[in-house]
Amino acid sequence: MSSNYIHALVQRHAAVERQIEDVLKSPAPDTLHVMSLKKLRLAYRDRIREAIREKRTQASATRQKHWRPSPRPRPAPAAYTEGH
Repeated sequence: MSSNYIHALVQRHAAVERQIEDVLKSPAPDTLHVMSLKKLRLAYRDRIREAIREKRTQASATRQKHWRPSPRPRPAPAAYTEGH
């Protein structure tokens, strides 16, 4: 997932949050509309979390792919060091 996608999701989440606040400020807020907006806000939150998790997984896989252990000398087997 790209940072642009995550940023767009965060903006949409914030827009829904503002809509909820606006509806709740009205003298007689429509509770069904508020509930649907809250469900939408939670869906965006979940999508944001999933996108961040996927991005971290991809970054971790990339780091592991390019990681190479430093070569270390291996000890000689005991059969070669005994008495020779």
